[in-house]
Amino acid sequence: MKPIHDRLDLLNTFLRIAETGSLSKAANALGITQPTASRRLLELERLLGCKLALRTTASFSLTDEGRSLVVQARALSDGWASLSEHISGRRARPEGTLRVIGPPGYGTSLLTDVLTDLRIAWPQLRVELTLTNRVIDLVATGAECWVCVGEVHDPGLICRPLGEMERILVASPELLKRTGPVTLAKLPSLPCVGLNPYFVDTARLSDRHGNSQTVSIDTPLRTDSLLSSYRAILNGNGIGTAAPWMCQADLDAGNLKRVLPNLWLDPVRIQVALPPGLHRPARVTAFIEALCHRLNDMPGFKPAFI
Repeated sequence: MKPIHDRLDLLNTFLRIAETGSLSKAANALGITQPTASRRLLELERLLGCKLALRTTASFSLTDEGRSLVVQARALSDGWASLSEHISGRRARPEGTLRVIGPPGYGTSLLTDVLTDLRIAWPQLRVELTLTNRVIDLVATGAECWVCVGEVHDPGLICRPLGEMERILVASPELLKRTGPVTLAKLPSLPCVGLNPYFVDTARLSDRHGNSQTVSIDTPLRTDSLLSSYRAILNGNGIGTAAPWMCQADLDAGNLKRVLPNLWLDPVRIQVALPPGLHRPARVTAFIEALCHRLNDMPGFKPAFI
């Protein structure tokens, strides 16, 4: 008879296979080979006496028994992990390797600072930070949390809203000398720096009383990079959007000017997406707490109260 920890390994492997829908992705996330993942699935099927998945070279799907097992196995896995941390006293000590994914615009500054805070507080903690603007398969990457600016469209992830970041319009003094005073009516005819998907084609601007108006914008230069768009604004390529934390120093130094100062763009939501499951390692909890602390100190951020 196999020891209980071996059977838990089988269940955890099955869960990762079910979540990723792929033996190879599951193996990569677990740090094992694909043949090992396949053997563990076959062994679990043998122990339970039923087929859990239907797989061919072109497709993969769970059987009814497999779908039923996912729910029960996840509860068992979470319960064992929580019990293990409680008995050993590890919950208060973040350790292991924290794997975080986030956008480059916020990652090169905010997330790097947050992870530095964590490493100072918990020197034994190891961290891996991946920066990308692409939509990712969080479970397949093996990362434990994904810091998202904007919406998350994967219904399989658990999303925790952290708050919203204010956005304003700014431009270089050199550009404003060429365009003259900027009005809402004039804005559609002026060059803007587009930022996909947050500032392209149209922009909705609101005053402090909630009155809003949507206008067309012309973006002869557009990018999906927050850092690139901000550089283009500084270079005088057009009017663009920026969060106060990013542009305040340049506003104070006179490198940028606020455009339409009584109007604001819709704020962007900042949230953390987590893999499914109830158990959260102490390192993930510590990261989210440190992230909230840093965000709350940033100008223009309004925290979510949940």
